[in-house]
Amino acid sequence: MKKELITLSEERNATLTCYLIENSCELQTGMTRPMVIICPGGGYSYLSDREADPIAYKYLAAGFHAAVLRYGIGEYAAAPGPLKDAAMAVAYVRDHAEEWMVDHDAVYIEGFSAGGHVACQLGVFWNNAELLPEYRENPGWIRPNGMILGYPVIDLTKSCTHMDIGIQPGADIRTIELSQKHPRMPLEKIFVMDPAEGRYFVDFEQAMNAFIFDGEFTREQEDFYSLQNQVTEETCPAFIFHCSGDGLILPENSLELATALVKHGVSVELHVYKDGGHGGALYNYVTANDRWQDYPYASDWIDRSIQWILDRTGFVQKIRDRF
Repeated sequence: MKKELITLSEERNATLTCYLIENSCELQTGMTRPMVIICPGGGYSYLSDREADPIAYKYLAAGFHAAVLRYGIGEYAAAPGPLKDAAMAVAYVRDHAEEWMVDHDAVYIEGFSAGGHVACQLGVFWNNAELLPEYRENPGWIRPNGMILGYPVIDLTKSCTHMDIGIQPGADIRTIELSQKHPRMPLEKIFVMDPAEGRYFVDFEQAMNAFIFDGEFTREQEDFYSLQNQVTEETCPAFIFHCSGDGLILPENSLELATALVKHGVSVELHVYKDGGHGGALYNYVTANDRWQDYPYASDWIDRSIQWILDRTGFVQKIRDRF
């Protein structure tokens, strides 16, 4: 395996860490392989390591190339910045497809939580010349062959508005530590007083969306970047999974997207697992930080996504035809 770190945009601190299976006489010499580009989640304020390399290694073990896109977050999170980062990543992979032995027609983008919003933006906006004027002449160059979305942010009105982070009665919201505090979003919109309990809860929806819009936003902006509203017949095929017990990014996000894809005749595979929480990554002991994320019942999603790619690309048959 060869590892390469590519700086896509020094200005935006956007990088692509590529894990490439090297050409070997022991591993189907000269065989081009699918590539999966992974966008970790983190509410647009950080990037989860649990949803990065551990995921990439699973795809490597399946015989695919893999890459982790660390797109712009924090001060660089405002739309359409991360979308442009994702487009650059796909373009860079295709530009180097021959050198890296990547199957040009098997470049997939994957995202978790907020990273799912980034990945799905590319899946729906790849031919939007207003958002991506750089690719106006050849939008197909940045079109993923499919998207894999794990508990994705899709509908910007379907996230938790009453998140308990243990704020005690009498707390001053100016002193509460929270990574999702955006400097241009009033604290009163992020921290909401519950009169019944006499203490503050977090409106995660307001907090996360502030990063997408660089502060306060309108309903019209929310509607535009609620991606189920942007699905067309040209949207990329999708593999989607979500846990029904996800109380942060509600399962309706995945259900609404799947419904829109079916309505427009776009191929979709959807798995909604019973119970389970948000942010489980592999949903096993390797990537779990709490008992809701160590949920083996949902851990087969990775194998199902691998099979989905194999079925779409015919990769196994291409190998067997060489014997």
